[in-house]
Amino acid sequence: MADKKPIELEEGWASMQRGIDKLIRLLEGETESQFNAEQYMMLYTTIYNMCTQKPPYDYSEHLYQRYREAFNNYINDKVLPALREHRDEVLLRELLSRWNNHKVMVRWLSRFFNYLDRYYVLRHSLHPLKDVGLLCFRDQVYADVKRNARSAVLKLIEREREGELIDKMMLKNILDIFIEVGMGSMDHYERDLRRCC
Repeated sequence: MADKKPIELEEGWASMQRGIDKLIRLLEGETESQFNAEQYMMLYTTIYNMCTQKPPYDYSEHLYQRYREAFNNYINDKVLPALREHRDEVLLRELLSRWNNHKVMVRWLSRFFNYLDRYYVLRHSLHPLKDVGLLCFRDQVYADVKRNARSAVLKLIEREREGELIDKMMLKNILDIFIEVGMGSMDHYERDLRRCC
């Protein structure tokens, strides 16, 4: 049986990019059908094949980098512009929505790229894919909005102290973001929020 022709990097990535674009349309609330099993398997198999081809066609390193770039591109193109146009409680609601979408994106992309996590990441002692997604959010989104978010949180707390009813669940969820970006550490919560309250 003849060896099948290897998938070239750009050819395989074009297929992955279509899947990523579909996911982004879903996250942005555009009219788009959900992923079906066949689409999911096609994306997973593309990554698997591109990681298991004989050198020089093993594109694991490139795919790991492009996985990160997919998050960075989405953050720069969609997330940050949406957050930068808001202040106060509206900013907090948008931040919470964007955080929830980000977690969905991490979940789906880490499934598509799962073969990387199981072999390439372990072999090279790299950040697991879920952590890469979280680090992208922390280093770009959180770093950009934490000052305005903190100010909005403090205003909400002050309004509550003055007897006004506030959305406590939203406030709790925002505080959870400050904790979750610490990836198991309370450093960001302590440094960026708690000391000032």
